Amino acid sequence: MHEDFHIALISGWFILLFFWTIVILFVYLRKPPNSRLSRKIIIHSYLAFSLIFGLIFIFNYFDSVL
Repeated sequence: MHEDFHIALISGWFILLFFWTIVILFVYLRKPPNSRLSRKIIIHSYLAFSLIFGLIFIFNYFDSVL
């Protein structure tokens, strides 16, 4: 049951990444005049996502080892 939770959590983050990428691409390609979307914000967004995703994998690894 504990492993099912980790699989669901990782699957949810992959789905979130997929839809987040679609939203970012749509806004970036459309380029609305009042948009504050810049490359810096995109990079920070994906870095924050990667950090949280990495923490999930680290906690999953240590949980399975111990």
